[in-house]
Amino acid sequence: MIVRVWTTGYTLARLDDLIVFARSRLEPFFRNQNGCLGCFFTYDTDEWRTISLWRDRAAVDAVKDSSDYHAMLADLVGSGILQGSQSTRVFKAAGGGIFGPLDF
Repeated sequence: MIVRVWTTGYTLARLDDLIVFARSRLEPFFRNQNGCLGCFFTYDTDEWRTISLWRDRAAVDAVKDSSDYHAMLADLVGSGILQGSQSTRVFKAAGGGIFGPLDF
């Protein structure tokens, strides 16, 4: 399994807009990608992370080259919600799991 972490700064006053975008656009996008096993959105006062779980590196590479992904990212960048730079890191998973109900 591969873990992909996309990190960005965001405008704190627009956090609710970012959460709506994640739930309405990002989550369905990842759900429909071949090889995507799940995704999580995390934040603190100045940093947002989209953490996605993938079957293999080929699935990760396919999504990063997707025109749909680039269009969605362009919409997000154009919204004015983000600030600063974005970065992506990809890791091999060593273990773990989800052990109970998730309340968001």
